Amino acid sequence: MAAARVDAALPPGEGLVVNWSGKGLQKLSANLPCDADIHTLILDKNQIIKLENLEKCSRLIQLSVANNRLVRMMGVAKLTQLRVLNLPHNSIGYVEGLKELVHLEWLNLAGNNLKAMEQISSCTALQHLDLSDNNLPQIGDISKLVSLKTLLLHGNIITSLRMVPAYLPRSLAILSLAENGIRDLNEVKFEGVLWKPRSCKFVRKEEKHRRKL
Repeated sequence: MAAARVDAALPPGEGLVVNWSGKGLQKLSANLPCDADIHTLILDKNQIIKLENLEKCSRLIQLSVANNRLVRMMGVAKLTQLRVLNLPHNSIGYVEGLKELVHLEWLNLAGNNLKAMEQISSCTALQHLDLSDNNLPQIGDISKLVSLKTLLLHGNIITSLRMVPAYLPRSLAILSLAENGIRDLNEVKFEGVLWKPRSCKFVRKEEKHRRKL
């Protein structure tokens, strides 16, 4: 299960936290409590299918809706103050609603059903991006994410690294590509190009299995 960053971005005492995790919620009603001083909303481990009625939560800085039944994420579009968005382990099929989230620094979409990643390129303040355990067939162009430090892509179906130097930002420090179908590690040469991560993991499935024995 992917780790959540919720509560880590705010200094102690800055804003209130509302935690409705594990309440059996199936939808977000129009009476959702979202006063101006609520900066963190946690809705993990419910049965929520759609993000709705979040307009009055426009001052939210952190939102977590992990382990639900979301199929779309357009409901976050008006949360323009978000710095942390945690939506792992849902059924989200594509990235949407992020164009105006210019302050977003931490995005977790692990364990969904994503097949493309280019739609994230508008979030230029992003520092941490987790797209692990999805259905990404290739690395998309996110070279505009000039603040990105960590990119987690393990557990996808990526087979080629040919476009890595062109598509990934030079700011990247950590890149995880474990458990993909990468056939030739020589397709990308980190030496001799301007971009080079400090940490890069290429762990094949059979190697991971051996380590557990």
